[in-house]
Amino acid sequence: MPINRSAAITLDARSLNAATKTAQILDNFDKLPIGGALEIVEETDPRALRNEMAQLRPGRFSWDARNLGSNRWTVRLERIDENADGEQFLGHVTQFTSAKSTTIKELAGQMSERSFKSGDTIFDEGEMWPYLGIVKSGKVIYTLLSPDGKTHTIGERLTHDTLNESGTFDGGGATTRAEALTDAVVVTIPSEAVIHAARNDAELALGFLIGSSQARRRSIDTIADLAFAHVLQRVAKFLLGYARTSVGMTRGLPGVENLSQAQIAAAAGTVRDMAARALLRLKNAGAVELDRGRVKAIDRARLEAFAHNVQAPPV
Repeated sequence: MPINRSAAITLDARSLNAATKTAQILDNFDKLPIGGALEIVEETDPRALRNEMAQLRPGRFSWDARNLGSNRWTVRLERIDENADGEQFLGHVTQFTSAKSTTIKELAGQMSERSFKSGDTIFDEGEMWPYLGIVKSGKVIYTLLSPDGKTHTIGERLTHDTLNESGTFDGGGATTRAEALTDAVVVTIPSEAVIHAARNDAELALGFLIGSSQARRRSIDTIADLAFAHVLQRVAKFLLGYARTSVGMTRGLPGVENLSQAQIAAAAGTVRDMAARALLRLKNAGAVELDRGRVKAIDRARLEAFAHNVQAPPV
């Protein structure tokens, strides 16, 4: 039998006041019992909410965000035991939540853990890494290296997120480089074991298919930004992931102050000089505060205006 998911309480965050949105979400979340779930309806990528939750309720929630198209997102937040390990931990990974309990037990028995220091490479682009990875703690980034040696950051992976899905299922090399952005612990399961389980558990296979579909949507959004959005928009969109849902200039979420201009440029698909010009433009417009060239504080409303191209010509 598949693991049963509890019914969720629904909260439409689109109607919440920006100044109190996170507080209201946290209030609803904190009232949940262990195993209880809150489903949030949003109209934009909820990456900033996840970063806030990771700071304010570390280890206490599982995260399943889905882009349904037409500016509609749903996020399922489930309250979990922060000490969950083994089978419990695996059951909170989105692709595994509907799998059979016997599948979870079998795969949990083959899990191993590896610790990485900030900056360590987990696997390289093209490497035949024979595992499915799952982030247990910390943050991992995916990067691509261009022929001229420039690095482009294409995404982050947090607790319960999987790594090397493509290499696991098609038998090829890793599509990107995975690097520990912070100190991180990664759970590994042999790819062969995952493939065997997917052949015998349709719900597990469907979970990975849904994950693949969501990854494709993210890729299309990234391609669209690179093709149609100017640098200023792309930098603003990236920084929104570190903007608190509060009104006015507020200190950015942890990690933003450590981002160099080169890292912001890589995430926005541009070069350092262009990113520096975009940051200066955002600073002069009161959308961010800079400290020696690094982002210290963010005014979410003003930054959103740039991200949505309400103001500002191309940089």
